[in-house]
Amino acid sequence: MHICLLPPEILLHIFVIYQHYGPMYTMSSRVTLASLARTCKTFKEPALDILWKDLNELKPLISCLVACLPEGVSNTNARGVLTLKRPPSNGEWRLINRYAQRIHSLRVFTTQLDTIDDRVVQALIYVPSPLLPNLRGLIWHDGRECFVPLLRTLLGPMITSFRLDGTSSSHPSFAKSALLASLGVRCPCIRELGCFYDGLDSEESSDAICEALCGLKELHRLETDVLNTRALFHLASLPSLEYLHFFLTTYSIGEAQPNSVPTFSSHFDQVRFTTPTPFVLSQCLRNVRFLFCRSVMVCVDYDDDTPYDPLDATDLISSFSKCFSPALEKFHFDFGFPFSGIVEEDILADPSFALRFDVVAPLLSFSHLTDLDLDWICASAIDDVSLKTMAQSWPQLESFCLGSSARWLVPPSLTFVGLVHLIHHCQRLRSIGMPFCACPVDTDSEPFSETIANEKLTTLFVGVSPIVDPIAVACQLHTLLPKLTTVGLFDFDAEFFAPPPFEHFEDEWNRVNDFLKVLFTNAKMKRNAGQVAGLTDPGHITR
Repeated sequence: MHICLLPPEILLHIFVIYQHYGPMYTMSSRVTLASLARTCKTFKEPALDILWKDLNELKPLISCLVACLPEGVSNTNARGVLTLKRPPSNGEWRLINRYAQRIHSLRVFTTQLDTIDDRVVQALIYVPSPLLPNLRGLIWHDGRECFVPLLRTLLGPMITSFRLDGTSSSHPSFAKSALLASLGVRCPCIRELGCFYDGLDSEESSDAICEALCGLKELHRLETDVLNTRALFHLASLPSLEYLHFFLTTYSIGEAQPNSVPTFSSHFDQVRFTTPTPFVLSQCLRNVRFLFCRSVMVCVDYDDDTPYDPLDATDLISSFSKCFSPALEKFHFDFGFPFSGIVEEDILADPSFALRFDVVAPLLSFSHLTDLDLDWICASAIDDVSLKTMAQSWPQLESFCLGSSARWLVPPSLTFVGLVHLIHHCQRLRSIGMPFCACPVDTDSEPFSETIANEKLTTLFVGVSPIVDPIAVACQLHTLLPKLTTVGLFDFDAEFFAPPPFEHFEDEWNRVNDFLKVLFTNAKMKRNAGQVAGLTDPGHITR
């Protein structure tokens, strides 16, 4: 063997590279690592360390248990359930521990637990020494109380990441709540925690999670669907917290007093909300404050027939502007409801969905925004003057979406002039999604004549945008966005009727795209020709 392969650190690095870039978590990768472990003594320990470090299922540990027992001690019945005739001896546990001590992360699913009976569970619970002494990360996807003692056995002081999913009935598990309440004592070093009751909120579950959180002083990331005001106050006091994800199945946070609103002063990378309706999220945002947060992601699990209630949307944006500070850089709002799938003309042409500028105005204070997604609203009532104000308020924008997620048939108030304002005041833009009335403008007058071309912007999506004179529009776009080669848009199937002024818009925008390709290719040829001319210039050769 080459001398370079003798240090175990080198072998570990090689095996880790194979694990990361090979067929990770597949049977073939595990078989290969197992083969390496059997190749020679030098390979054995490093290969076994990588093979056992991260387990995506419980099966390897159970298989190890069976393999370390004499023949006849374990048995699998006709239903595939493993049982034991006697508990493993101390010597047999020491043999098992040679492998179990290498496990750093483990995922356990209900289907895996269904393959072992009570005797196996009891044996794992009453192991003479810690079952997985070096376990750092545990994901537990089972809510049955009968397996909570096994879960308790796995939770040791080395745990830094823990996720608990699943419920087994229509009522919160008392055993699960009791275990959670002791989590801060059992696993004081937890940095990442995910805890879910699947919407089965109760005073018992809220108190249990609150008790767990109050014992965790080093928490960095939290995901949960049950929270109360006391827990929020504790979280707000943690300087280590960087990420929060609240699953708001129902609004359960008590109304805070005007002078005692939980205020988070730590610097958050991201705060996420998953909510059933905008109304539920608005109620939550009224009773919490974030002073330093870079990114906010809102996911609405929406299953209604209509896009949104305009009053709820207005209330949500207002609450959002009061909850977060102007330090915010990214704001994304994602509806689970596919707006692009709406084909009912009575909805798409309903002007009541069009939100006015004053609804969006509370967001103007977020002057550090680089990524803003307001794609879910109908922006047909927002005009060029309003968009100019928005662009001036958000000069650092790199990605901007406004009202282009649905095939809105309410004629937009925005025109090509509004697009020019956006490009003029937001010179970092790389992507725009926005419907507008595309038409020729006076290129010799402001704002067009004063706007510097943006060579970074390569993505423009116009949704359903009326258009007049596609050749002029293409020339204007090429002048402002010289690297743009294609404009994205919605298509209409044969059964969908596009009323005026949207008729033939698809064909007209396809003409724009054809002409943009010609303009881009022509500009590229001129640049190349200029470079060749410069190289062959006698003055250049002399120099």
